[in-house]
Amino acid sequence: MQIYLAQVNPTVGDLAGNFEILKKTVAANSQAHLIVFPELFLTGYPPKGLLLNGDFLRAVEESLVKVKEFLRQYPTTSVIVGLPRRVEGKLYNSAFLIQAGEILAVYDKRNLSPFRLFDENSYFTPGKDLKPITYAGRSLAISLGLELCSETAKELKDLGAELIINPAAVPYQVGRWNELWEELKTTAEQVGLPVLRVGQVGTNDELVFAGGTAALAGDGKQLSSSPDFSEGGAVVNLAAVDSGEEFEGADETAEIYRALVLSLRDYARKTGIRKGIIGISGGLDSAVSAVIACEALGAENIRAVTQPGPYTLPEGLVDAKNLAKNLGLDLDVLSINSLYQAVVSYFGEEFTHSEVDVAKENIQARLRGNLLMVLSNRFGGLVLTNSNKSELAMGYTTLYGDMCGGMAVLGDVYKTQVYQLAYYINREREIIPWHTIEKPPSAELRPNQRDDESLPPYDVLDGILSAYLDQGLAPSEIMQDFPPETVRWVIRTAERNEYKRRQAALIPRITTPISGLERQMPIAAVKEVGEI
Repeated sequence: MQIYLAQVNPTVGDLAGNFEILKKTVAANSQAHLIVFPELFLTGYPPKGLLLNGDFLRAVEESLVKVKEFLRQYPTTSVIVGLPRRVEGKLYNSAFLIQAGEILAVYDKRNLSPFRLFDENSYFTPGKDLKPITYAGRSLAISLGLELCSETAKELKDLGAELIINPAAVPYQVGRWNELWEELKTTAEQVGLPVLRVGQVGTNDELVFAGGTAALAGDGKQLSSSPDFSEGGAVVNLAAVDSGEEFEGADETAEIYRALVLSLRDYARKTGIRKGIIGISGGLDSAVSAVIACEALGAENIRAVTQPGPYTLPEGLVDAKNLAKNLGLDLDVLSINSLYQAVVSYFGEEFTHSEVDVAKENIQARLRGNLLMVLSNRFGGLVLTNSNKSELAMGYTTLYGDMCGGMAVLGDVYKTQVYQLAYYINREREIIPWHTIEKPPSAELRPNQRDDESLPPYDVLDGILSAYLDQGLAPSEIMQDFPPETVRWVIRTAERNEYKRRQAALIPRITTPISGLERQMPIAAVKEVGEI
């Protein structure tokens, strides 16, 4: 039996476009006995509030009719496709097995995802029945155990399934990918059946889907797979189940880089954005963001701007120019010196002669953000903000200043990971100037400013933040590995800056985000957490 696992990139709400993807995929792989598409493929995943729109649901039902009619042209090829199904006022997350224009079976997802960014329980009713689907085609007959969650494989085998198919859409999360494969391997070994996983690829808002399509034999060895972070598919021949290979883990930094490139490229494509605007300061964050932007959108579509101010060091401007040269970017130099002096003078002599404080620092950041937004309004293009996760967590960023923009590409990337990305980018040749990577990080908003004067060293800061935000450890547990006073200060500061994160640009999710729908802390509340 030959099966094609379609690792495709649907657009949420684009029923016509997703139907076209289905048609092209089936036409190109009509030799397969069975073609499997990802979860809720026809609507794109996750459709969220579109599921509350009656007109949209009627359009989904009409699209299913078109799919059935189209598949009459390929009577020997069966297709499993996911879409929402309405029955007596209830909505189900369903997978349909269709052959020769006829629906042979329907499976309703039983264990709905509790993941907050999917929020399936707000839209769908859990399915009730769990039974294998008897598939017969091209003189073949086999019972398919179709699972839209990973816990039901053994139960399906006990009910007679000979093959487990998992079309569940799972977003990428750094450090989780290798774990997912281990789970699939363990499932295959425990049930002694081939396990097929078809993954969605692409970006939908803040979610990044890496694909991860693969087939595992009953001994847990890999039969076939598709490259991550790109469209494609995996051909599985169940007659060759003894030819599997051991799964090899992926490089984590390479994964993060590819995920961020995909997130920006696909977000721009699906929203009709063609150009990007980015401020590059000669610092590390803007350099890494610029490299990602160039690969995602093309250097010819990126407008790079450097905005030296009163405390910009000469070597920073040199680094910005060298980066632009290495990337093939035209660089606009827009000094904010005269604008800064004008704003300071506007507030009078007392303000003019005072020391550089937060107010004066923020004037510079907001002038830069303002100019980037002017360029966006005048010439078009998505402004990319360069804030990383460490800065956003600590509020070490300026509202309406360096937070300006439509996407924070590094917003879910810790500073220590930004360094790892920089070394990865320079693995073959110097793209980011080495001076940018090696110099002490600084916002350059006051004389001789350094990040480590305002924050703990980034390895310490990120270790505390990761333990608290990603691992969910209590402060008392974190204090076993880090100085108690530092832990207290970091957590208090992070919680007191929720008001800033509520106004952050869109952040591609690759870890456990500090902002967005997945984690929301009250703003008007006591920010002490436990006995810290």
